[in-house]
Amino acid sequence: MNRLFHSTAMHALLPLRLRLLRQIRSREGWDQAKIRSYQNAKLRDLVAHCWQYVPYYRSKWSGSIASPNDIQNVDDLARLPVLSKDELRENLPALTTTAPFIKSDPARSGGSTGRPTLFRMTHYDEQMAWAQMYTAWSWAGYRIGDPFQCVGGESIGVGLGDKRTRKDWVMNRWTTSGSNLTIERAKALAASPHFQTIRFLYGYPSAIRELCDLLKTIGDRPRALKGVVCTAEVMRQDVREEISRTLGDIPVHDQYGLNDGGLFAAEGPERDGLHVFFSRGVMELVDDGGRPISDIGRSGRVIATCLTNLATPFVRYETGDEAHWYDSGPVASGIRWPRIGPVDGRTGDVIYLPSGRRIAMPGLTLVMRWMEGLNQYQFIQTTPKSVTARLDRGSNFKLAEPEVLSYLRAKISDEIDWRVEWGRPELTQNHKVLIIRNDWLRARGLDRPDGTPK
Repeated sequence: MNRLFHSTAMHALLPLRLRLLRQIRSREGWDQAKIRSYQNAKLRDLVAHCWQYVPYYRSKWSGSIASPNDIQNVDDLARLPVLSKDELRENLPALTTTAPFIKSDPARSGGSTGRPTLFRMTHYDEQMAWAQMYTAWSWAGYRIGDPFQCVGGESIGVGLGDKRTRKDWVMNRWTTSGSNLTIERAKALAASPHFQTIRFLYGYPSAIRELCDLLKTIGDRPRALKGVVCTAEVMRQDVREEISRTLGDIPVHDQYGLNDGGLFAAEGPERDGLHVFFSRGVMELVDDGGRPISDIGRSGRVIATCLTNLATPFVRYETGDEAHWYDSGPVASGIRWPRIGPVDGRTGDVIYLPSGRRIAMPGLTLVMRWMEGLNQYQFIQTTPKSVTARLDRGSNFKLAEPEVLSYLRAKISDEIDWRVEWGRPELTQNHKVLIIRNDWLRARGLDRPDGTPK
């Protein structure tokens, strides 16, 4: 786990990723004018490519623009119609480039909204996404080659188990699945040889909080830890404070990412708003009428345009998230990029079982993404061991209810008394999906079974 050894390995095996990292970091002082000049040039190339090689866009845009020359800068994006998630799923072949010179690999979103998205991704775009993450991690104290721990699910590279891959070994990454958090597994992690060398922690806030609670119970924590970055869910302030306090007052940073749409934003060293990265994507905020929002503090829908993925281009993609501009001025660390406030997006509770097992959102998204024909899902805990799976079936969903129950028992837990309801998830007051809704605890005014109030 020698940092120098792994840093050398990463420079040898991931040269493009680290070159892009250096490029992004060299642009931290770019002002809004320089950022816009860069994005305008990339956008013109993207729109021209889509017009020539992506059939769906040319057809969709024909009523809005006469040629790609009509889109010259980011402000012109408002002339193009928004692409919905349903459109993407229903027209994926026509949204995939026909250019023979574009090489790509299959990819999918993490599914934390309840509906994973399939698409294709170029190698360059994937390496740019990693380079952006490394930049954000560096603001939280991470250095290339540092041993770090991921806690969560598929969207951060963690499966149902904790087995390391070759990629994990190269990056000096260790994993803890968020699908099966127990006191026994926390003890095993704390006893592992790498535990006291971990310098950085990355994952879902719900899963990290539950792991921290287990570590607090056994009276241990990683002593070499320098920073934490949370992603994929809305991070409540009380969760941030609890994670920090349990880990020895370590700074906890927030991060927002949308791999399919190419958006990324993260807190800098000051943890004062999320800096919006610009090398890979353009973020628009619009009101309910589709009009651009530039006012500080005014919330709007997040619209994404990915500038670097020519395989399945995402142009004016409806993310389902809401955010607001927080500030556009520079900060003490020298970063001059515009900042947004906390993103109002994906969130959820935790399922607590009598055995002591805790199931956070990442474990469920990893399992449910493979249920073919499933549009959306929601898990509602109603008693200490009863959970209702609310499933929204698509036209190609083939499983009967007994098969669904068998799948849930085998893939998630056989100690749960499962019940299936067919229908769309029930939304919160701000029209968001709680992937897990713990009605059992909510009815008692609790956050956890141990009597912690909400």
